[in-house]
Amino acid sequence: MKHLYESREDGRAGMGEPGWALSFFLGLIHVSLIFDGIIFLPNMIGKATGTPADQVAFVTFATLLVAAFGTFLQAFSPKNLGSGHVLFMGSYSAFLACTLMAVDMGGLPLLATMTLLSAPVVFLYSYFLRFLRHIVTPAVGGVLIILVALSLMPIAIELWQGGDSSQPHFGSSQNYLVGLVTMGVLVIFMLFGSHRLRLWTPLLGIGAGCLAASFLGLLTLEHVRHAPWFGLPEARWPGLALDFQMAWLPLAGAFFIAALVSAMEGTGNIMLLQQISVKGFRKVDYTCIQNGLYADGLAKGLSGLAGGAPVATFCDNIPLLKMTRVTSARVGLMGALILFVLAFMPKVSGFLLDAPSAVIGGMLVPICAMLFYAGFGLVMRSGLSFQMGLILGISLCAGLMAETRNFFPSIMPVDLSPILQNGVAMGGFVAIFFSTLLYLFPRPGMALHLTPAPAAMPTLLEGLEKLKGRFRMGDEVFLRLRLCCEETFSHLIEYAGESDRKCLFSVRLWEEGVFVEVIIGETVDEVDQGMRPFTGINATEAELDRIGLLILSRMAKDVQHIHISGYTYISFVIELS
Repeated sequence: MKHLYESREDGRAGMGEPGWALSFFLGLIHVSLIFDGIIFLPNMIGKATGTPADQVAFVTFATLLVAAFGTFLQAFSPKNLGSGHVLFMGSYSAFLACTLMAVDMGGLPLLATMTLLSAPVVFLYSYFLRFLRHIVTPAVGGVLIILVALSLMPIAIELWQGGDSSQPHFGSSQNYLVGLVTMGVLVIFMLFGSHRLRLWTPLLGIGAGCLAASFLGLLTLEHVRHAPWFGLPEARWPGLALDFQMAWLPLAGAFFIAALVSAMEGTGNIMLLQQISVKGFRKVDYTCIQNGLYADGLAKGLSGLAGGAPVATFCDNIPLLKMTRVTSARVGLMGALILFVLAFMPKVSGFLLDAPSAVIGGMLVPICAMLFYAGFGLVMRSGLSFQMGLILGISLCAGLMAETRNFFPSIMPVDLSPILQNGVAMGGFVAIFFSTLLYLFPRPGMALHLTPAPAAMPTLLEGLEKLKGRFRMGDEVFLRLRLCCEETFSHLIEYAGESDRKCLFSVRLWEEGVFVEVIIGETVDEVDQGMRPFTGINATEAELDRIGLLILSRMAKDVQHIHISGYTYISFVIELS
């Protein structure tokens, strides 16, 4: 397991892996919170279409099995598959409109086919992620997380009121009190509870809410009473719709858009997980994001083959990891096991569905608050220029407009509703569009293809000399630029000097200064490792060997070292003032 149970946030040593019993308990808490979301699409198919109950039961069964397998992959993380974090998977609301449309047009076989066809979209997005490294940044990921919180808040408020206006106690004082008790217990223990007590905070909140609901007559066990203990769905596999028709092209486009939205949100989810789970977090690991998205794409394909609903990564429960401070992959493994068992135990899953809506709503409010905190943390960690700040502000406004679901409805095409009525999708696309535009805008500079060898150093220095006049740099700025480029290239020579591959040395004039990026198709020892200051007296031999990197870290700003798809990307900024 890669990610250990962290007992403290101050960077001191943790307590090792949690026991399997504690992991099972925490996995159950996670599943309890998101179970209705995991089977959201199958439930909506049953409520909004004329699909027979036994077929809906089969879709639910298949979706649960695939969600369990996808969650297992994310936690276990075999080679090049899975993020290695506690990342649950289940049906995804962005697919709601196209899912219902598919069932209406061709039944469950067409839904299975479209779900299967959407999987390559995620694979392609993940494979080409290295070309998006300047576009899908931690700041953009932070905006996606903030938009997720904004989209969850109306759901939390509706659940707090009772879940549905057709319910007899919707908007009643009983629901208000139940949600308030749940939220109050959670917030109090999160603020003032000890570390060990914080482990029990989710259970204490749910327990207090359910106790209040029982006292006020809101706790019913309808699903538990009517569901069998064990069972398999009576319906059979629906099959695939192989007679593709031209009339299905708009539907396929809607599925592709929804799949791209899920990949974008998955990127933000894994960025957030790294910030929470990785001790001493310093930067985003894009290889981890790629592997997590590969598992996402595989789960989508398997869901289509199995006859289930489209699945994607879940972020609703991620703040629980911050709340309990237990981020071990064991929790994800036990959560996957619980989902697998629930697929065969309708009575137990019925008990989770019987949890009062006000309790779930009361839990979601502090969870949304923690999502806001985590999203802003990602945004501010990378720093903001004026241009990027404006882009992110516009993206948030676009997401808020989409969440109103009333943006020129008589003009906007219905087929674009997966984007236009989804705050995460709309805000994410706006952020990526403007980030792409900003990146592609012509900037003065140079690009050199160099072999990482001492003989190529004069060529690099000659190119930098030519840029000095073009950029009108002062002597002090140019000396810092030259020294940082020399140290970076020397580092490449040391670790990739025997390679025949050339590296791309790019120097561009950006708003915040002179931006330098080096790309090489080799794995190079990291240049942005934290290094303590030292003197010649107390320095070790290893520290003296890395003195050039210490100089780089002091003279340059925003030094980054990224590995994606076997390529190494080193970048930094030299400020002009």
